[in-house]
Amino acid sequence: MSKIKDVLHEKRGVTEDHIKKLEQSGKEGVRYTAMMPDIPFLVLGLLSDIGWIIHLVAGIIYLCNNGLHHALDYVTLVALVAVVFGVGYIIYLNKIHEKEIATKLQKDLSFGMTVYAGLAGAIVGILQLVTYTSVSSEIVWIVVGGFLNFAAGAPIYFSFKKGIFYGVK
Repeated sequence: MSKIKDVLHEKRGVTEDHIKKLEQSGKEGVRYTAMMPDIPFLVLGLLSDIGWIIHLVAGIIYLCNNGLHHALDYVTLVALVAVVFGVGYIIYLNKIHEKEIATKLQKDLSFGMTVYAGLAGAIVGILQLVTYTSVSSEIVWIVVGGFLNFAAGAPIYFSFKKGIFYGVK
């Protein structure tokens, strides 16, 4: 466990070094720091990843099998696109070493978009289960994945505190 903590804290250290360089050049802007310790951040992040993957795969299978026939199908598609955008933005922030210390816009477009798209997908899935006459297993998995994504990702999103804080372990 100590090895994992060391690797995670080293990664966060790279992010902190990047932000310090931005501060020196006066380009850091207003930042929000993820105040969650490294191990809970990792565990919740992995659970959220499992959730959005389930949501995405089930949504793609559902739309490929059933097409876009109802308004709720289009909303499902929008939720899936939002999940992909949010995850892509998280990957981008990780690449530029700004994931754990992000601007408000970065935080909202990455973690916020992913988390709330999961919630939206789950709610739309419930509406589809109630509205449609036949129950599809893909819709059930969309609901499960969306809620798992939201339940695990929301604590990360809400852990961001305004300001730059170094040394969060």
